Amino acid sequence: MTNCRLMSLNMLTDGLYNFGDSRFKIRIKALRQMLQETEPDLIGTQELTERMKPYLEKELEIYGMTGDGRGSVFSDEYSAILYRKDRYELLNSATFWLSGTPGKAGSRFFLSQFPRIVTMAYLREKESGKVISFYNTHLDHNFASVRIKQAAVLAEIIRRTKKGTAVFVSGDFNDVPDSEPLKQLDVLGLHDLADDRLGSTLRGKIGSAAHKQKPIDHILVSCDPEKCSVEKLDRKFAGYHPTDHYPLLADIEF
Repeated sequence: MTNCRLMSLNMLTDGLYNFGDSRFKIRIKALRQMLQETEPDLIGTQELTERMKPYLEKELEIYGMTGDGRGSVFSDEYSAILYRKDRYELLNSATFWLSGTPGKAGSRFFLSQFPRIVTMAYLREKESGKVISFYNTHLDHNFASVRIKQAAVLAEIIRRTKKGTAVFVSGDFNDVPDSEPLKQLDVLGLHDLADDRLGSTLRGKIGSAAHKQKPIDHILVSCDPEKCSVEKLDRKFAGYHPTDHYPLLADIEF
């Protein structure tokens, strides 16, 4: 058996939220302490921007990073994958757009405010030689009809490209367990570790109420969910919340 600690981390873009404790140069203290304490092997990020990367310099000494920006004219973001370089070797990676033309940079479905992407990586664990397929994404925040179409493209990309011993998917789906986007991945044999018992993964009361106190951040695995555990990191680190979402941390055995 092989163990992996995986985190899904919506980092809160610094574009619109650049005031008070929401400033990334403040929150990076919390992010650093959180990573030091939890020591994830793999991290799927959402809302990572180019301006944030210099603040992550110390973290990137031990983590490799892969993934392209989504190609927005304004508020360009990465759904990047970070991996511990001492544990994993990156074999290959790619970015696909969740649209009718997944290979076309910047493409999107009608009514999607921004282009939405999935970053895919093939990673080999150095000790065991096992290869995993890891996908990280962020779906539309406005319309359920758009998320359903994006999830269908995501499911087809996973079905077509997955290989290796296990498949992991992380992301902010902007939707709850048992919603149609998550059901489309369940058909692929991917098990959502974030069920209703986890509660809201948003810190804001309005957003949490809108989603009926259910999680919208998810970690899905192809292996036996009974051999996995997940927790919601709802505490402060270094005196601050690291982001406006509660990061998810899963221990996976496969």
